[in-house]
Amino acid sequence: MGHDKETLDFIVIGAQKSGTSSLFQYLRHHPEIFVPTVKEAAYFCHDGVFQTLSWSTYIGQLACATEARDSADPALRWGTVTPRYMLGTSTGSPAQTNGYDERTVPWRIHERLPDVRLIAILRDPVARAVSNHRMLVGRGRDGRTFDEAVGELLASDALARSRRRPVEGSDYIVRGEYGRILSGYFDVFSREQLLVVFTEELEHDPAELLQRIQRFIGVAGDFAPHNLGERFNVGRAVAGFEWSRPSTWLSPSSPMGPHGVRRALADSPAARAVWAKPPARRRRQLLRPYERLASRVARWNRRRAPKGVRANAAPSAETLARLREHYAADGQLLLSLLGERPPWLAGEAQPVPSGREADAQRG
Repeated sequence: MGHDKETLDFIVIGAQKSGTSSLFQYLRHHPEIFVPTVKEAAYFCHDGVFQTLSWSTYIGQLACATEARDSADPALRWGTVTPRYMLGTSTGSPAQTNGYDERTVPWRIHERLPDVRLIAILRDPVARAVSNHRMLVGRGRDGRTFDEAVGELLASDALARSRRRPVEGSDYIVRGEYGRILSGYFDVFSREQLLVVFTEELEHDPAELLQRIQRFIGVAGDFAPHNLGERFNVGRAVAGFEWSRPSTWLSPSSPMGPHGVRRALADSPAARAVWAKPPARRRRQLLRPYERLASRVARWNRRRAPKGVRANAAPSAETLARLREHYAADGQLLLSLLGERPPWLAGEAQPVPSGREADAQRG
């Protein structure tokens, strides 16, 4: 189906690990909304894309990222769910990101989409950091315990580097500095264009929250998707990859698992070029049987030795307290921006999961 769309009507900008995957799955079923099948669809925060890909090509790619039940009808409200837009800067090499700050991505969005509506969903930043770390441990991206990672990343020079150029494994802490990051959006966009909600609302009353978000986007607010209340992309502690344990060969941290294949593609320009040749729909068809098999293996794998993976050790009370103290000033900045107190500042902080307990919604 062709399309005449040249704009996006809304963007869920994050935050990562705060329930964006669930919002994505709920919104894509609304009959008045179109979101591409592939979550993320980053454009404004990725220099390699922003500087080389035309806007019309990007929109065209979104229109092609559909499944049979989806429609890229230009009459619908189009949007993306892209948590990378809450990094606080754009992504690129150190030379590229020098001089970028919290306004860089908002300005880029505003120049192209001055009337867009922006939605941020925020989670207790301490629980979010723990969940972020656990996800990367499971993917084989970090072998440190949470205590070790935070001990390194709370150093002032490490914080400065992470804010300037947040990269995977160094951004657990800075991604939760919501006041700092959202200040860039509040400086660029009118207050009416920003809706800030909380993960606790999604967990306690998903129907009411979805109604608010739908009305904010400009569609019927009384639509309830069939999957409302289901939690998507939930993180759990998983066993690390070991050649001696066949049960881990398709785990997220394995080079043979779906995440490992994606890492290899991301790290190899030649592999990326080959993989980009088939249409997006064909790529999904090729991956689907493999991912189903990996999912079955992962479910079996979770019942085994995650507690034996050193990096999955539960955070200490001392580290959690240090992190809570770090976020205190940023929480006050967020309070001043929103005019309301986030739940974790009102004595409703989420308990931090440990051991085999599931993390809160991942996104």
